[in-house]
Amino acid sequence: MNISYELNPPKVMKGDYFDLLLLNQEMEYLMERASALDGLVDGIHLTDSVLGIARVSSVTTANYIKASGNSLMLSCSLRVRDRNLSSINQYVCDAILARVKSLLILFGDKPQEGPNNLGLKPSDVLNILHSKKYDTVIDLNLSVPNKIKNRESIQKKIDARPRAFITQSIVSLSDLGEIVDVAKTFGIKVVACVMAPSEKNKASADAIGLNWADYEKNPVDFIRQAGKIANEVLITSPNSFLAGLDLLRELKKN
Repeated sequence: MNISYELNPPKVMKGDYFDLLLLNQEMEYLMERASALDGLVDGIHLTDSVLGIARVSSVTTANYIKASGNSLMLSCSLRVRDRNLSSINQYVCDAILARVKSLLILFGDKPQEGPNNLGLKPSDVLNILHSKKYDTVIDLNLSVPNKIKNRESIQKKIDARPRAFITQSIVSLSDLGEIVDVAKTFGIKVVACVMAPSEKNKASADAIGLNWADYEKNPVDFIRQAGKIANEVLITSPNSFLAGLDLLRELKKN
């Protein structure tokens, strides 16, 4: 089973002012987390300013991880909500030069500062990147809900020809199976995202309406079954790295 783990790069500022010393400390802390994942996962996925809070670029973070000697495969998110095409072209080029394997193109949360929506949609951006042949050197992916009501609801995403669909955090293996059935028809791979059930992650789960009751008591078996259905599993534990690490260690033992 192919497993990746999601990490959030540090916030650019904690408080109202930029503090380089503090940011360097936060980057060192993230490097330690990336190092701790070596041997437990196949790759690391780096997010792009989740919740609209400015964070260190996922591509810059990828460069730091590479420079530390970490050999894990790296993927990054690319939010398009508050970027123009020039910025997107720069970002994709930087990711390629950083030897990032894939990009997840998503709309993104409302930014806390600056423009709210520059009008670009993930599927449209992916079509543009296809036309510029970026996909010949980097995998380009799109996100999908954890349950697809009907194929028409994601037809635009299908037509954009991503290499893979990255699901929102799943709670049902049958819903995941339906996503895989639709994607497989079009030669699209599926990465199933699973949130580690932890008391510290509960607020994040509640915020997105995620009910993990069906797998809370046995997340290891749930993840293993998800890995058999999908091409890859992405573990996320937004508020507790230790909970995520413990889950990965349990997966490694069994």
